[in-house]
Amino acid sequence: MPLTARDRAIAIALATIACIAYVAAGWDLPTVYDYQGRLADALVHGRWWLVEDPAWLNELLSCGDGRFCVAYPPLPAVLAIPVLFAGTAQSQSLVAQLCGGLSSGVLYLACRVLGAPRAIALSGAVLSAFGTTLLFSSADGRAWFVAHSVAMLFTSLAMLLAARGGPGWGVGAAVGLAALARLPVAAAFPALALLLARRADIPYTRALRGIVLGGASLALVYVAYDLMRWGTIFDSGYTRLAEGDIFFNFGVFSPLYIPRHVVAIFLEPPEIVPGSPTFLRFHTVGMSLFLATPAFLWVFAGLRLVRRDPAILALALASALALLPDVLHGTVGFAQFGYRFSIDAQPFLVGLAISGDAKRGGPWRRWPSIGFTGAIVAGVIINIYATIAIMRLGLWE
Repeated sequence: MPLTARDRAIAIALATIACIAYVAAGWDLPTVYDYQGRLADALVHGRWWLVEDPAWLNELLSCGDGRFCVAYPPLPAVLAIPVLFAGTAQSQSLVAQLCGGLSSGVLYLACRVLGAPRAIALSGAVLSAFGTTLLFSSADGRAWFVAHSVAMLFTSLAMLLAARGGPGWGVGAAVGLAALARLPVAAAFPALALLLARRADIPYTRALRGIVLGGASLALVYVAYDLMRWGTIFDSGYTRLAEGDIFFNFGVFSPLYIPRHVVAIFLEPPEIVPGSPTFLRFHTVGMSLFLATPAFLWVFAGLRLVRRDPAILALALASALALLPDVLHGTVGFAQFGYRFSIDAQPFLVGLAISGDAKRGGPWRRWPSIGFTGAIVAGVIINIYATIAIMRLGLWE
């Protein structure tokens, strides 16, 4: 579906509202986990390492005499440079808030290009911006969360470009940029090639080749960054972080970790405190994805359409591939609200959810169903409450 001037205006309005809301939610609460902000300051001074090793930044790794390197991919730090005047902590938080907010507008356009009517695409964008853990994660802005917010923006862009038929190199570049914030997102590129091939009516191999070529230069950037940090082309930083950690008894990745992710995704409850106005409280280990975002239950309805619609098949595969490294990982993402690893696949999950609601075996319905709308409203209430309760009231145990 071609985009209109009205679609672009709605996307800009959505992004603006979300950015303002995220900045307001995190106002005057800069994170203390400012790994990326400190790295931004180091980059400005011509260094890829930090010269200080504060006790609370316990995931800094020694990478030379008096040098301490950030283990995570560096794109959030690069994006923090233009706003570094606000300080290392505030600049990092701003990157999380602005990238998370901007993603809502891009995701709206992606849903429109997939064929969703305007109201359906709008419901998906509102769901993503205010009814998922993206709200809390972006408002909080600590190093692990800013990575999700940045990746969310570029993953949504990759989905938009693939859904509109390319160019393939643009899809690859967007995936590469997302991976420079969150590495697991890179695993989705074969599925995005399938979506691109379908929408551009080109052979799969041609679509795949374009995406690989578009992302190759960014992959080389990360390899070079690893070489500078660790003296090897392999990302040994994460392996070093896992050494001696009880959560990584079987290495950084193992199928034996899947059960703990199943619990985190489907079963992890909040705490109910009777007799208190703030009766719903949260644990740092997280909360079930489907309690935090009830509308994602419609993803399962969307999965029923994979045999009929190649685009939905591509979204399902992209979701599975992006989440695969996460569910094999030794931890479930704590400290967090909800299940933050879901943000790695969130654009695709939103696409599946709106399809499951409004495209059941036929053409798109014009409006979201009452049930889906109610689930979105419930998710928005839960996520706004959680953001206030955790960030302003400290109800996080």
